Amino acid sequence: MSRRFSIIALLTAALFLCLMAGCWPFNPPTGPPKKLPTPEQLPRTSPENVLFNLRVIYGDKDNIVNTNEDAHAWAESYRTLFHPDSFKFYFLPEDYNPIYAPEGWWAANEEVTSLESILTRKAAGEIDDITLSWTVNPSEPDNRLGHVGWRHIYVTSILLDVIQGENTTRVPNGTADFYFAPDPVDSSLWVITEWDDRQPAGGSPPSRGIAESIMPTTSAPASSNWGRVKTLYR
Repeated sequence: MSRRFSIIALLTAALFLCLMAGCWPFNPPTGPPKKLPTPEQLPRTSPENVLFNLRVIYGDKDNIVNTNEDAHAWAESYRTLFHPDSFKFYFLPEDYNPIYAPEGWWAANEEVTSLESILTRKAAGEIDDITLSWTVNPSEPDNRLGHVGWRHIYVTSILLDVIQGENTTRVPNGTADFYFAPDPVDSSLWVITEWDDRQPAGGSPPSRGIAESIMPTTSAPASSNWGRVKTLYR
C-alpha cells in the first residue's frame, strides 16, 4: 500500500507541476504570439553605425509601426542619418522620375518622405512586410577632391523586399556607394552626405522605365533597383 501511495503521490505532484507550467492540453495559450524585439540603434560614432541604423529603421522597425504617428516618428529618426543641407540620393539614369528628381537626385526631405510613405502604407495594412539585408564593407577615406575628412563605404549583396500579399518588389544583389561627413551639429557623429544607387552585381534588371511603370507580379518578385522602389512608393 505504501508503494502504491508513493506512485499516486508522484503522479499528483507531476500533474500539479504541469498545470503550473501551463502544459495542460486543454489550456492552450491565448493572445497573439509575442514579437521578438528589434535591434536598437547605435550611436552615430562611425559610418558603419550609421548604416546599421539605416538597416534597422528600413528593414526592422516596420514590424512595430501600427499608426501614422509611428510612421512619422521613425521617419524623423531616419532623418538624423542624413546631412540636413547637402545630402543627395543619386538615381541610376534610367530610374529617376523627373517629377521627383529632375536633376537625377533628391535631398533629405524627399528621402525621408519616401520612407514615411512606405511605413504609412505598412501601418494601413497595404504593405505586409519590409525586409533588408546587405554586406557592409569597411569604411575608407573618401579621396575625391574637396572631400577631406569624409569616409566612403561600398555596400554589396543588398536584398530589399517590399511584400504586399502575394506580390513582392525586390532589389536583388544590389550595390551602393555611401559617403559620410561629420555631423554639422556634432562633429563627433557621422551623417550620410551622398548615396549612389548602383547596378546589381553581375548586371541590371530588365529596363522598365521610370518607377511608376514597375508592377510587382504574383509569379515571382519583381526585380528592381532601390531608386525605383523609393519613387514607386513615393
